[in-house]
Amino acid sequence: MAGLTYDVIVVGGGPAGMMAAICAAQDGARVLLLEKNDALGKKLLLTGHGRCNITNTQALEQLREKYFEQGKFLNSAFRQWTPQRVQDVFQLWGVPNHEEENGRIFPDSQKSKTVLDALVTELENQGVDIRCHAAVQTIYRDKQYWKVVTEEEIFFATAVVLACGGKAFPQTGSTGDGYIWATKMGHTVQPLVPALAPILIRREKDAQTNEDEVFPMTGVTLSDVALTLMVEDRKVAQSRGDLLFTHQGFSGPVAMRLSRALPEPEKKVLYQTGKVKIIWNLLPNLRQEELQEKLLQAMNAGPNRPIRKIVKEVCALPERVVDFVMGEEARELPCHEVTKGMRQGIVRRLLQFECVVDEPANWENAYVTRGGINLKEIDPKTMASKCQSGIFFAGEVMDVDGDSGGFNLQHAWASGAIAGHSSSTLSKMPQTTIDAQNIR
Repeated sequence: MAGLTYDVIVVGGGPAGMMAAICAAQDGARVLLLEKNDALGKKLLLTGHGRCNITNTQALEQLREKYFEQGKFLNSAFRQWTPQRVQDVFQLWGVPNHEEENGRIFPDSQKSKTVLDALVTELENQGVDIRCHAAVQTIYRDKQYWKVVTEEEIFFATAVVLACGGKAFPQTGSTGDGYIWATKMGHTVQPLVPALAPILIRREKDAQTNEDEVFPMTGVTLSDVALTLMVEDRKVAQSRGDLLFTHQGFSGPVAMRLSRALPEPEKKVLYQTGKVKIIWNLLPNLRQEELQEKLLQAMNAGPNRPIRKIVKEVCALPERVVDFVMGEEARELPCHEVTKGMRQGIVRRLLQFECVVDEPANWENAYVTRGGINLKEIDPKTMASKCQSGIFFAGEVMDVDGDSGGFNLQHAWASGAIAGHSSSTLSKMPQTTIDAQNIR
């Protein structure tokens, strides 16, 4: 059996992998890019709701905060590859871009395909050998080479970049293969949790029909909502931002940001026993006493007015939200018939309403993976493995996840570029055919 030898083999044709392959080839390395799907960049096409939020213009200090507890690891990467540099590179590659709200950068075309096409064109310009339908079966050291085995071929390289993604959106090919290979190489993998995912809320049964009640606020979006995650009565995480009510629970930036803190899918008993809860605060700028006072003043000024209209005016909330927090008992009452207990109940449902999380976020709806290759085992300046010479990492396979808003792609471009340049510095070998049977 024969196999081709390259300087660098990149496993994974997503954003990080494509950037790694381009940068390694720019340095003169002979590069092979392996992708299990029938085409490159399937997940990239989904980013930014099909518009591709390329990066975010926030300054380094603010940028690090968007990667939660792992932001410090990215200091060197983001100094080398700033958001401005990413913008400039894509501009050079024929992707004019512009800034939108909150520093988000999008291509002028408003299409992810524009970004993907530019990457593929640059791969071709740099002479990268691209193989799709090439699912890697195993990777291991074979004397001076790394041996990469696909279903149909064997390849050899001095350096291998693992850019095969995490487990989010497995329908795009992200099935966690990289974790298996890295573990066999001596790496440890931090617990894997679906992140940037909707949160699924337990449904209560209708007393008459015994069917799941339809969440009455499906489709409603609220700005500036605070959510608190409680696990076994312990506060685990908080988040604040825009909230979208769905037919299954919560979505939008505030919920999706909080999803990374949910217990791992393996801890199902916590969900089954109702130990995972979300407490919402729909008016986080108001203290409970302040809201009580505002409602009481408005009710006293219009004692014959319906309480639901008073709540709607004071809280500036959509009618469906007001109807939900009112409860059936008080919803149609005039203010003078509303008891203190009813008023306090309305305030609690506005500021401290508790929901039970029904089950873990699922991988199919998660945008990114929390967890991955332990960062203590990766050199942040080169993205090189500290366990194995010649192995590099890029993108989501590492234990790095960012907030929504272009931050995960910024990490992909930066880590991919650094891994590509670093891997190319290893000795470059001519592309030759060698006898795999003679290499054990």
